[in-house]
Amino acid sequence: MTRTLQPDLEPSRPARPDSVLGRRARRVIGVREDVLDWVPEERPRYTRMGVIVVVTGVLSGLSMTVLLTRMTDIPVLLVPLVATLWGLVILALDSWLISSTHGQSRRKAMLYLPRLLISCLLGFVIAEPLVVMVFHPAINQQVQDNRAADLAAFESTWQRCNPASGEVVTEPGCADHRLSIEDSRAAFRSQRDNLAAQRTKMADDVNRDQATWNELEAKARAECRGEPGAETTGVPGEGPECTRNRQMADRFWQDKRLGERQAELAAVEGELRKLTEDVKQAEKSYGARIESEVRKKIDDWRSSRGTTGILEELTALGQLSSRSVPVLIGQWVLRLLLVLLDCLPVLTKWMGGATMYDLLLRDQLAAGRRMHARQLELDEEFGTVRARARHATNIAVHHEVVNEQEAARQRAKDEEIERRARRYRGDEPE
Repeated sequence: MTRTLQPDLEPSRPARPDSVLGRRARRVIGVREDVLDWVPEERPRYTRMGVIVVVTGVLSGLSMTVLLTRMTDIPVLLVPLVATLWGLVILALDSWLISSTHGQSRRKAMLYLPRLLISCLLGFVIAEPLVVMVFHPAINQQVQDNRAADLAAFESTWQRCNPASGEVVTEPGCADHRLSIEDSRAAFRSQRDNLAAQRTKMADDVNRDQATWNELEAKARAECRGEPGAETTGVPGEGPECTRNRQMADRFWQDKRLGERQAELAAVEGELRKLTEDVKQAEKSYGARIESEVRKKIDDWRSSRGTTGILEELTALGQLSSRSVPVLIGQWVLRLLLVLLDCLPVLTKWMGGATMYDLLLRDQLAAGRRMHARQLELDEEFGTVRARARHATNIAVHHEVVNEQEAARQRAKDEEIERRARRYRGDEPE
């Protein structure tokens, strides 16, 4: 068993007062107070180391809190618990990094470099959310600007790929941005075009027959008025030629059904005007549906964004750094300062070399190792003596048993001789 070396003599000067908080801070980094009592001058050094490790653990918890608050899918009640656990993990790692160097008498690079690398990595993990928190106002504005630009590009793409005219846009970027909307304009347009063609044909036929009837009617009126001409007699009044020409005009009107056809043409023109209005309403409705669907896409895009995430903030911070030298310098100064804070205990141990506490602890460990070896030797010697004693005891017991058995055989032999002697003397019947 390792024994603790304690000073046997009273110190020549009073020991420096020590606080409970100082002892607890040193306990975090694994300092043995019984060894440190021999060199109380080292207490402030190790107290500060312990405080730095505790502060690093607190900052890591704060960093995790900042990180978790940027995640919308984390319950609010779990944020303090997870942040506290993360702070304890960082505290345990930093405590191990420092306590594992106690008792080292030399500044070995292979001993400190891995610990320093781990401290740097932990420092960067802790620093990043804190840097985002410090620059949050500028980052938040940059995020809003980025979202506004993304929203404008998103809206412009959907509107460009879905024009109100219904034209199919064949740009490569529109392949995934086409709306599927029921379109009644094509049916109305087809009906309108067919009816317009029918109306044109009907109008041509009616106009042609109307022109022919107008000529016949004009000829009959000229004959009846007695107007001179190549095709008139020049005799006014209801004569045979007047009657014949009027009958020809009336027969042509009746045979060609000009009155009915003009009524049909007027009906077709009325229906054509109605279809033209329907096409306009369909185009207007289609444009409104496109605008509504695009607006719905925009609303869905906005709702999908939710709160600002840590990755979005890091991207915004990178954009700010690329445009502003002060922001670039400021964020790296803060980041390196936090990394240095986490690396400071290891750097202090490495650069400061072995302290008196390290030398005493090394001697204490060496003494413990020697005492353990001596204890093993004593246990081995004691075990050997006990084994020999047990062996000797076993031999004595064996001899005693053999002697008792020999004595018993001798007694039986003497009794048999005595019995036979009595029988020989006749003292005992056969």
